[in-house]
Amino acid sequence: MTVWISTAARLERNRLSAAQRQDCKLVVRTVSGETGVRYCDFFAPSRLGLHTAAARQLAMYLCHVLLGMTLTQVGQFFGRDRTTVAYACAHVEDMRDDGGDYDRRLVALEERIETARRQPCVLEVTPPETAHASV
Repeated sequence: MTVWISTAARLERNRLSAAQRQDCKLVVRTVSGETGVRYCDFFAPSRLGLHTAAARQLAMYLCHVLLGMTLTQVGQFFGRDRTTVAYACAHVEDMRDDGGDYDRRLVALEERIETARRQPCVLEVTPPETAHASV
């Protein structure tokens, strides 16, 4: 027996919710802060260099693994094809398998994102302390 899923049903199933979009933005902001890549560069139509491409791959991986999003959903958010997301995830997994500093940094990044998802104000920038004059 063959079950056909209509294109409309497939699109509806892979549509991003507002909460998923917010979580993806959190991931990109966090990776942006960690790597120094500008937020807008994650969505550029071209690679924009190796450093930017690596940061984008890392963000795609985290959206897929931490947020439990499908490859198609991650691709929609980043404006990429699901096969590009699959390649990014495989590449990051290979880098993790080598262990060492990359894996430790990635675990710390995952923990920061999970903490920020539970407590949204954690990643907000706090102003530096200023000297208070006595009144």
